[in-house]
Amino acid sequence: MSSATKRQNILQLIRNRELNDHIRTKYALKSNLNYKCISKLGLLTQLEGHQGCVNCLQWNESGSTLASASDDYQVILWDPFLQKVKTTIKTLHRGNIFSVKFIPSCNDDIVATGAGDWSSHTYNVTTGKQLSSCICSQGRIKRLAVANDAPSVYWCASEDGCISQHDMRMSHECPTDKSKITLATIYGNLGKKIEAKCLDINQLRTEQLAVGANDQYVRLYDRRMIQSLSSFDAKHPSEFVLEYDDNNTALNKVNNALQYFVPGHIHSNDNETSIPKKQKNYVITYLTFSPDGRELLVNYGGEYVYLYNLVNQADNAFFNIPKVMKVPRKNGEGSSKDLIDNQVPVPHLTLPDKVEQLKLKANYLFEKEDYTAAIFLYNEAINIHKCSVLFSNRAAAYIKRKWHGDFYAALKDCVTALQLEPNHMKAHFRLAVCLFELDKLKDSKMYLDQFTMKYPSYKTSAAYKCLHSDLLNAQSNYKEKCDGKKLRETSDATSNALDALHIEQVQKITFEKYFRNQAKDYHHRYYGHCNTSTDIKEANFFGSQNQFIAAGSDDGLFFIWEKNTENNLLILKGDSSIVNCIQPHPSEFLLATSGIDNEVKLWSPLPDDVDNTNIINHYSTTATLNQRRMMADPFEVILYNMRRTAQDGPDSIDFATIRDQYGIDPLSDEFNDCRMS
Repeated sequence: MSSATKRQNILQLIRNRELNDHIRTKYALKSNLNYKCISKLGLLTQLEGHQGCVNCLQWNESGSTLASASDDYQVILWDPFLQKVKTTIKTLHRGNIFSVKFIPSCNDDIVATGAGDWSSHTYNVTTGKQLSSCICSQGRIKRLAVANDAPSVYWCASEDGCISQHDMRMSHECPTDKSKITLATIYGNLGKKIEAKCLDINQLRTEQLAVGANDQYVRLYDRRMIQSLSSFDAKHPSEFVLEYDDNNTALNKVNNALQYFVPGHIHSNDNETSIPKKQKNYVITYLTFSPDGRELLVNYGGEYVYLYNLVNQADNAFFNIPKVMKVPRKNGEGSSKDLIDNQVPVPHLTLPDKVEQLKLKANYLFEKEDYTAAIFLYNEAINIHKCSVLFSNRAAAYIKRKWHGDFYAALKDCVTALQLEPNHMKAHFRLAVCLFELDKLKDSKMYLDQFTMKYPSYKTSAAYKCLHSDLLNAQSNYKEKCDGKKLRETSDATSNALDALHIEQVQKITFEKYFRNQAKDYHHRYYGHCNTSTDIKEANFFGSQNQFIAAGSDDGLFFIWEKNTENNLLILKGDSSIVNCIQPHPSEFLLATSGIDNEVKLWSPLPDDVDNTNIINHYSTTATLNQRRMMADPFEVILYNMRRTAQDGPDSIDFATIRDQYGIDPLSDEFNDCRMS
């Protein structure tokens, strides 16, 4: 919509809706969705009909039908406004259904399903008859995707590491023709296949296919170029040239074929010099493109929800530090020829009144050690007016709070503050603190030394002495660990030589290293929820301008954040155990959720005189508890609860409570299948 259209009043919008059907959806959202509606969001109804966990939800394009699929092997199509069943499809699956999609351009008469029995099916909605079945996969199918310009086609992500493409108009023999339908295979850093967990297609640029797997890297493919990636040589990337004549645009860059995205603090850098630590396992449970196709939202198991900007991509903050600090690094890395000149210092300008008030309130909360509340206000202020002091102050709050990911968020803020004002003293020192906390010991020492050269009087401060002492101790410990590691590597050298990798696997490892080193960073992160117990947990855009983010949680809640400020706006109780699915209606202010319970829940604004019994008011407490829960192994928590309960006698162990709380039955044969990979 143009800026003039955005300024139109309600009467003009109504008239334009009658004249131009293309703005119908935008009109409906614009006229209904606002912040007051978010605050009034409550339970409208529960749709009952399934006999098992509801693992997936999907609206049709018009929003007249909601499809749900479950562990009971059934797909139910609902009328959300009459709140009743339209039809039920008893599928031929013999495993939990994890994904359901309407096939485009088929009048909503065909749905595709993917399940834990390693198969994908299509069904006629009217007759319930199975139209096709594919059993090529060697693992559970966790997610399907469709493209609005590709009728009769759907894509699958399966745990055998394959992304497959299925065209209902083409004959297919299983499993002899598997290579014909395999579009891409996902490999990890060891050159071996890893499980694919989710995928999505950009509906405005349908050549873009995003994939999430059992690691921290989002892979964004151009479907037109996937096959050509097999000829890519990581040692000579400049030789990888593709010639396409699409609107007179030459597509000749390797990053047009494949791009990686990852939060900077969990990016694996093979060249980093830090204290060796055990690598945490990650899994991407869901990803989706924004409706305007410019952003990608990703939900990480054991981590947070992250937003990547596909147009204005963000570089890793570690790579940006030399550019703002102009410090030459060893071996030519980050040498002066790669660095920009020092900018002219920006004077502290008078802040707008509202921003100044927010800053003062945030500073007061910071002094009271209520860092989460302080960050909330700094977020609001930065969204209105970006200046170095706000970024530096928010970095200080992150450093003090010390939640998972806070030190890297603080590092990003310090880099931004120094970009705005290169001589910002506090931002410079806090940058050295962040690098230390992120185990970048050499960099921390280098920038701390530069800091003392620039501000020599600060060497007598308690903060400097503390950081300097911690750095010396850490470097000493690092040297001891490295010496021990070298001895072990020397003793294992012979055996390693005998166990040399195959050439093909080495090539895959080299391929992965190249693209991982090019990975782009996140723009926003959303936290407070917990995502550790299931690998199908969703996060989605919500709102007429995609201005809200919604995601489920292991504590039976779902969270709604404001996209730009990252502030939490609402928490609601959505399930007795875990909220996995959260799907907004395409045009109305209506939200569908599901989880471990057998029901589908619909959420809509409640009247002012109705008490919202599902709302949770204590964000900070809830978020803190989820932080602790997220950092703990869920199975260790289960075993701990079992041991604690067993102290009162074996008969007192309440397995039903454990199952309801964690969505896992410790006595079930499928116990291992439920684990977060």
